[in-house]
Amino acid sequence: MRRPTSECRNLAPISTFIGWSGLAAAFSGVLFALLGYVDREGAPWFLDLGVILLGIVVPLLFIVTLAGVYAKCRTQTSWLGVIGFVVGFAGAGWGFVAGVIIAPTIYGQLGERSWDHCIAQECGLSLLLSAPLTWLLVGLTVVGLSAIRKGTLRDWGHLLLTLALCGWVYQLTDDRTGIVDIRSVHVVFGVLFSLGWIVLGYALWSSRNMVRRTTTGSLKAL
Repeated sequence: MRRPTSECRNLAPISTFIGWSGLAAAFSGVLFALLGYVDREGAPWFLDLGVILLGIVVPLLFIVTLAGVYAKCRTQTSWLGVIGFVVGFAGAGWGFVAGVIIAPTIYGQLGERSWDHCIAQECGLSLLLSAPLTWLLVGLTVVGLSAIRKGTLRDWGHLLLTLALCGWVYQLTDDRTGIVDIRSVHVVFGVLFSLGWIVLGYALWSSRNMVRRTTTGSLKAL
């Protein structure tokens, strides 16, 4: 009698966190789209302040979202999925740290940033591999493929893999960190990538409600 009650109580904080991570995912999608708008050539100098803030907040929200997905799927995650989560966390964490480190530099060069296609004499594959978003996408891809192999996580796997695919197209067509410069494709898949995080947020929020209903049902059964 006590054991199920204890387990249900232990699920309450997890379900609450999953709900908050869903909100974080939705906000990350909206703010990622906003970042794509303000972080562009020819933007007014005062928008650089938004780039500084969003460059820190968006990766942080990605971290919270990944933590929510892990909390949701942790009991059924394979070793391959765990590796994917580690890589994803590393990519998002790297983006957050980079945003904090670069912030003073951007602030000191408001309105004077260079928009060369090559940064620090790096181009193509080397710059792609040094981008935090690339490793976040690697992590999402691995987690998605691992989840698809699990019958009970197949829907989550398809969602994460679709999100990663949109992110890959967005990243590979970026004029600064990508392989080819196709602006129209880059913009479209950037929007889809943002929407994907919002959909993921809705899925997390809904799954939180399902956990609570399951918990309540278990308590009533007692």
